[in-house]
Amino acid sequence: MTWLVWAPLVTQAQQGALTTVPWTFFFGSLGPACAAVAASVWEGGWREVARWARRAFSLRFAARWWIAAIGMPVAYFVIGYGVATVVTGAWPDASQFGATDKLPGLAWPLVAVVWVVTFGLGEESGWRGWLLPALTRRMSVFWATLIVAAVWIAWHAPAFLFNPTYTAMGPGIIGWMLALVTGSFLLSWMAQGARWSIVPVLIWHAGFDLLTAADQSAGVIASTISAIVMAQGAVCAWLLWRDARARRVPAPMLSP
Repeated sequence: MTWLVWAPLVTQAQQGALTTVPWTFFFGSLGPACAAVAASVWEGGWREVARWARRAFSLRFAARWWIAAIGMPVAYFVIGYGVATVVTGAWPDASQFGATDKLPGLAWPLVAVVWVVTFGLGEESGWRGWLLPALTRRMSVFWATLIVAAVWIAWHAPAFLFNPTYTAMGPGIIGWMLALVTGSFLLSWMAQGARWSIVPVLIWHAGFDLLTAADQSAGVIASTISAIVMAQGAVCAWLLWRDARARRVPAPMLSP
C-alpha cells in the first residue's frame, strides 16, 4: 500500500514536477498498519484482528514505559538543542520548533499529532505491533529485530527517489541504515518490556520524528539525537542478545 501511494510521487520527482512533498507522503505511512490488519484477518478472521488490537494497544504495562516513551524524546530535545547552541552560539529559533515544509503552516502541536497518527501509529502497528511478535513465535527477539529492521529499510526504498530528506543522503545512507537497525533494537526492547503493547513505541517514534524531521533540525540537532539513539540501540541489542543466549523470551499469546 505504501509503495502504491508513493508511486505517483516517484513519477513526479523523476519528471522534475515535484516541488514539495505533499500530504500523501504521510498517508503512505499507514501501509504497515493495513498490512497488520490484513495479516490478522488471514490468520484468524476479524476475531484475530480484535485480539491483535487489544494486545497492541493495551495500556496494561508498567508506568516506567510511559516515562521512557515521553522522557526520552524530552531528553533528546534538551541534548540536541543544547549541542546546537554550543556549536552555533545561539539557541535555535523556538518559533520554528517542529516545523517542516511537508506540513506548511501547522503549529508544532498539530505537527506532533500528524506524526503520531501517521508514522507513529501507521508504522508501529505493522513493525512492532504485528511483524515482531509474529517472528518471536519462531525465534528470539534479537534475531526477529534484525529481520524487522531489514524489512523496515526496504520499505523506505521509494522515498529515496522523491523525498529530499533521503535523496540528499548520498554515502550517509550507511549511517542511516545503521541508525535504523540500532533504533529497531531500542524499540523492540521497549515493546517487549511493555508486554507487546506498541503505545510507548508509537509515542517515542512520533517524538523522534518531530525532533529530527523538522527543517531546523537538519545537521547538528538530527545528528546528535541519532547518535544518542544509536548508542541506546547498541545497549539494547546487547541486552536482547544476552536474553537470546540465556532463554527464549515468551512471545505474545494468541488468545485474549
